Amino acid sequence: MKTTRLFTIILGSVLLAFFLVALAWFANYDPTIHIYNIFITQLIVFSVAALSIIIFSALTMSKKTRSTAQSITRIVLLSEFNAPKEEFSLIDRTSVLIGKRDTVYFRSEIDLAVDGYAVVNCVDSYWYVERVFEERSVGLKRAGEQFVYRLKTGMSYKLQINDIIYIGTERLLVL
Repeated sequence: MKTTRLFTIILGSVLLAFFLVALAWFANYDPTIHIYNIFITQLIVFSVAALSIIIFSALTMSKKTRSTAQSITRIVLLSEFNAPKEEFSLIDRTSVLIGKRDTVYFRSEIDLAVDGYAVVNCVDSYWYVERVFEERSVGLKRAGEQFVYRLKTGMSYKLQINDIIYIGTERLLVL
């Protein structure tokens, strides 16, 4: 998505330069020379067409980014048979600690039976998961993928709907 935006910006800049050159030539053209008329007309038509394509693609891209921004509202603790055991709402929350509830160090909001910790944070309406301790096992399985990625401590991983967070033997479905 970022490369598409970068490409659109570069292409828009080049086409805008062509348009400005066409305007400069149109301001200084001599009507007695016919090659200028043909060249300026072609350049203006090309520039206007290309500029309209860029404006249309930019508007379409901004609509796509607005419509594809999915709002994550809850985390579901799954049983060993993939049935929901417990649901946790993320509405009006900015951060949630996941792990054992009563330990010496933390009092987590999502209680798990296993020893492992992760924190889920909301930044600019996007949710991220982070591994808290180095010695604890935390993984992330992306929606539609087969592999579980082991999270590195101190790195944020952007969450999407239907991702599964693995903490020890527990699985948390992001919805």
